[in-house]
Amino acid sequence: MAALSLLLGCILFAAAHYAVGQRRNTVCYARLGCFSLEYPFNNTDVLPMEPAFINTRFYLFTNPQETPSIISEGDITNSLEHSLKFRPELETVIIVHGFLQNGQVDWMAKMAIELLKRKQQNVILVDWGNGAGFPYSQATANTRVVGAEIAVFVSSLNHVLGTSNAKYHLIGHSLGAHIAGYAGSRLPGLRRITGLDPAQPNYQNFDIQVRLDQDDADFVDAIHTDGSDYDTISGYGMMLPVGHIDFYPNGGKDQPGCPRQSFMNIITEEYEDGTSETGNIISCSHSRSILLFTESINSPCAFRSFQCSNTREFLAGRCFGCGSLPCPTAGYSSIQYRARGKFYLATRSNTPFCGQQYLIRLKFGRFAYPTYGTLKLKFLTTNGISDPVVFSGLQRPFASGQSRNAMLVELDHLGDIVQTQLEFHEQRSFFSWDRSSGIAIEKVSFTKTETNKSFYFCGNGLRMTSNSHAGLHHRQFSSQC
Repeated sequence: MAALSLLLGCILFAAAHYAVGQRRNTVCYARLGCFSLEYPFNNTDVLPMEPAFINTRFYLFTNPQETPSIISEGDITNSLEHSLKFRPELETVIIVHGFLQNGQVDWMAKMAIELLKRKQQNVILVDWGNGAGFPYSQATANTRVVGAEIAVFVSSLNHVLGTSNAKYHLIGHSLGAHIAGYAGSRLPGLRRITGLDPAQPNYQNFDIQVRLDQDDADFVDAIHTDGSDYDTISGYGMMLPVGHIDFYPNGGKDQPGCPRQSFMNIITEEYEDGTSETGNIISCSHSRSILLFTESINSPCAFRSFQCSNTREFLAGRCFGCGSLPCPTAGYSSIQYRARGKFYLATRSNTPFCGQQYLIRLKFGRFAYPTYGTLKLKFLTTNGISDPVVFSGLQRPFASGQSRNAMLVELDHLGDIVQTQLEFHEQRSFFSWDRSSGIAIEKVSFTKTETNKSFYFCGNGLRMTSNSHAGLHHRQFSSQC
């Protein structure tokens, strides 16, 4: 009898622990369903927090001159009676923030205002700030609940007001992009999702059910701006294509005008300017996707892009021209194009970011030793002087016969190029103090991306020593110098 009791006790103990284990791997919430840590949702080791704690809120914008009002999903009819007027016949845009942010961040309001300037539509800002904080793994888990909350919210609007999924456009930054994906997976026929630098950590190498993908809406577009290898201070976005069309400004990482991130940069900035500026350093490339999309909404300049397999091919000039289809523009208007795949473009380093894109190719002549330094090029045109293009030989030295490529982005079309102006500064080292070979310039080529036509300035082995200037005058359309 004692043995039987012991056996029964062991069975009950094991069953109790199994049940606890099951509870720890799955959690269920009213209206939202159940969330498990089982595959494919094994991208984090924690379950989503209680919806009541995350406290997802929805702020309605219908007029840029008025303060947004809260819509309660649980009582939509009453909320709308006491809020700015929601117009069900119009399209609705829902904007979702990412990690360490909330619904009051400036960029969300600025984007909403630009959207309302563009045309009449409903704009809703999603605030899940309570669930977006540290640790990152918990915020990652919480995205599933927020996505489910948005889906329930949209479904409720459809039921009460007669709207349909086909009238909704979700825009999400970082973790917000994946939230939009989770919402879209529950809303068949959703019109569009725009992912602004979708978050990489906990998503990059996991099943597509875990991240934003092109099955989450009828049209999914993404802008990738911080896709370098994740190293805790950069690489917050993913390079992996996630949509019907994916844009890679400046190669999708290390955006121009953003400081090169390092622990020393961060420590220095923290000391000199405080933690807010430190955050700007860390998130500069990651946040650039927001600025580019916001600018694209009403900009007279189109972010023209070119289909390409990678950055190397783009900078080699092998991708200009879009065949029989028009080249798509990155950002708000990308849905108007039939093109699909990966597209590359170059932008300026500060606002306005959009401009006319030109490819500059530099070919060195023969010289004795690898040389460290910088070479600055400017172009004298019939409309004035271009912005500078700087080729750096500080990390990788200039070498005999080497080629370097870079993009020049100008606010306006350049006139006819009259002269290429060059300025060379050598960086001497202890090991090269007795070497003064300088560099030699074989040729400089200039390609207009709109027409894919090039012309060339021949240097014919022009020698340049440190702190010297030179000009190339002879322009020709043949690459033979």
